Amino acid sequence: MKIPIISCFMLLWTLMVCAQNGPQDLTGTKAQKFELIDIDGNIISSDNTKGKVVVLNFWFIGCKPCLKEIPELNAVYQEYAQNQEVVFASIALDNLENVRKKMSKYNIQYPIVTDGDPFSKLFKVNGFPTNIVIDKERNYFFRFTGGLPGIGDYISNSIQKALEQ
Repeated sequence: MKIPIISCFMLLWTLMVCAQNGPQDLTGTKAQKFELIDIDGNIISSDNTKGKVVVLNFWFIGCKPCLKEIPELNAVYQEYAQNQEVVFASIALDNLENVRKKMSKYNIQYPIVTDGDPFSKLFKVNGFPTNIVIDKERNYFFRFTGGLPGIGDYISNSIQKALEQ
């Protein structure tokens, strides 16, 4: 009796992981043109980031894995904060008021765009959190959906490799 239950659990887990990471096949393809405005009024667009590595983080307030990765994202942001060839944008689905409340509680240090549902659709984000690294040629370099311990290391390594291209 235990074997069928374990088999069903493993099948469901595999399907869930595959469903979360389906968009990974975009790696190497051109990223969409975009224009984001962060909560400080800064414009982050495909035009003003030409020749730069762009890191996008899609999240929402009710997503526990999204909130859990904030310290790692802060560390990666600080690692590259002085590098003019790297641009960060965190796209929250939530409105400005709700995001501001979380910024102080979670000490979010990187630029944030609010009301990000249209951008989630533009980048074909179907799960949260989703982290994307776009290389200097505007190609998808790294993409991962779902909570992943050590995501900061994956993003940092991807940034470094994209900078070296």
